[in-house]
Amino acid sequence: MYALMGIIAGALLSMQTAANARLRSFVKSPYVSALISCIVSLVLAILLLAVLHVGGKLPGADFSGTSWWMFLGGFFGVFVLTGCIILFPILGAVQTTVLPLFGQILLGALIDFFGWFGSAGKPFSLRFLAGIGILAVGIVCVVILPEQSAGKKNTPVLRNSQKRVCQAAAVLIGMASAAQATVNGRLGRVLGSPLYAAVISISTVVILALLINLKQGTLKSAGTLFRGRAALWAFPGGVFGVVFILLNASLAPVVGTGSLMVFSVAGQLLFSLLIERFGWFYAQRKAIRPVQILGLLFIMAGVVMVEVM
Repeated sequence: MYALMGIIAGALLSMQTAANARLRSFVKSPYVSALISCIVSLVLAILLLAVLHVGGKLPGADFSGTSWWMFLGGFFGVFVLTGCIILFPILGAVQTTVLPLFGQILLGALIDFFGWFGSAGKPFSLRFLAGIGILAVGIVCVVILPEQSAGKKNTPVLRNSQKRVCQAAAVLIGMASAAQATVNGRLGRVLGSPLYAAVISISTVVILALLINLKQGTLKSAGTLFRGRAALWAFPGGVFGVVFILLNASLAPVVGTGSLMVFSVAGQLLFSLLIERFGWFYAQRKAIRPVQILGLLFIMAGVVMVEVM
């Protein structure tokens, strides 16, 4: 049951990105899409916070032990959220999942090794380095080999270079996600609940996204939500995000962070494949090649070596 819940949590991440990308197709701006999604998440998180607090199941927050860097989660979050929305139509569901995952694990290892953000220092091991190597092989199988087998190696240099920039950006997004998770996790422990950290982080993303939209002059495009079925896409991304936070907060103390990471990655990989193969959430359909399936198995094996064994 716990494994299934962890897989569902990972699936929600893939579905959140796809739903937010679909929302962008109506509002035309990734920043408006991010703003709408986070407003939905924030409203739901505050309502849940109020219910738990009134019911006596949540202690009051104590800010006396906080430091300034514990409030940076929202700054990382706005980069992660808008970046995934922008890259999803370019790279597809699978690459928008596996490349950030690689960056997340790399920076997570550096955070553990150097003790950044108040984490306990942890040295590298041969098992960890072998796991990273297997992950890299999986990335090559998923990203590089399919392009070459499809004859894309003869595409113009500028086009290839642009795609490589997008792929590098996806890895950086994963690194920002690792930093966000570490910062929010630390803030949640200090405040007494991860839900407090989630509300603060989402609130920061809302404020930053609002400021960006005001500067870009893109808020007027939000009016398209009131036309036809567009309004239906205002809600799924935010709902998926809140449910993911709750599942993670509930499962981590029970199954452990490493096992939760494995289950979550399995859900992300599985549903990114399904989204791309069947065009769910109106994503562009792409054939899944055998070498990509092999690559995803390598990625899972690498994640198990890094996080569990």
